[in-house]
Amino acid sequence: MTDRRTGRAPARSRRGLRRGLTLAAVAGLLALFLVARFPWERLLPPLVGLAAGATGAAVEVATLRFGLGLAGPELRAGGVALRWPGSEPLVFDAVALRPAWSLGWLMARPRWHVEASGPSGAWRGEVAVDRVAGELEEIDVGALPWTLTGSPAPLQGRLSGVVDLTRRNGAWQGSAAVSGDTPGSVELAGLPVAIPYELLVAELDIAPERVALPRARLEGPLVTATAAGSASATEDAVSSWPIELAVEIERIDPNLRSYLGPLGIRMDGQGHAKVRVTGTLSAPFLTGTTP
Repeated sequence: MTDRRTGRAPARSRRGLRRGLTLAAVAGLLALFLVARFPWERLLPPLVGLAAGATGAAVEVATLRFGLGLAGPELRAGGVALRWPGSEPLVFDAVALRPAWSLGWLMARPRWHVEASGPSGAWRGEVAVDRVAGELEEIDVGALPWTLTGSPAPLQGRLSGVVDLTRRNGAWQGSAAVSGDTPGSVELAGLPVAIPYELLVAELDIAPERVALPRARLEGPLVTATAAGSASATEDAVSSWPIELAVEIERIDPNLRSYLGPLGIRMDGQGHAKVRVTGTLSAPFLTGTTP
């Protein structure tokens, strides 16, 4: 009796396995048929609208197709360019997006997980009309839409980091942390020359009425310094926002010291100084005292 039972059980198991494989094959063929017949181009306008709403840019997409990634089905776009007036475009050769896990879908606020890469750098994270959160990698800072702030780009180079922003009542708020360990430069009005750096680290806390800089550090061949402070948001252009920064210079090239004396910035023998920066983003004013 035992042998007969054990002989029938494998037979049932094999029949069940064959039935399961057959159903899976049919479902797979049906899914492939639906994918091949689905008019993916109809998804392009709403997706372009989503990207435009989140970035404020005009969005161009060369190709759109369906694919399967490690996390499941996804849409893959090629030749994606984000254009802002008066700025060079941010260009991504490949963009993959899929629905992000979020209750926003139940409230008609879709959120997407987006992975993008190209000449302008890379992004991986969540994007929606009211949400931008994820990781930046080697983003070309000079290609960002600085013209929207009313002033030229204050930085040149590539930065990586994390961003976590939410838009509430029409205003963005959240935090960001960025760093760069490849050569770049800081180019601010009032500085005698662009300040090259080999390391740049900065943290930002963003609120509707204030952008705070809890910590920043710059290391380069001419200057090594730390900074902290804030910019107060007003109804004027970003370039006109009042600023209040405290900068501690740890080292400075001797050739630059002559520029600081007329500003009332006195340095000790080791090249240390404390500098107060006021004015606006487009017209900073520097004063200082001996450390």
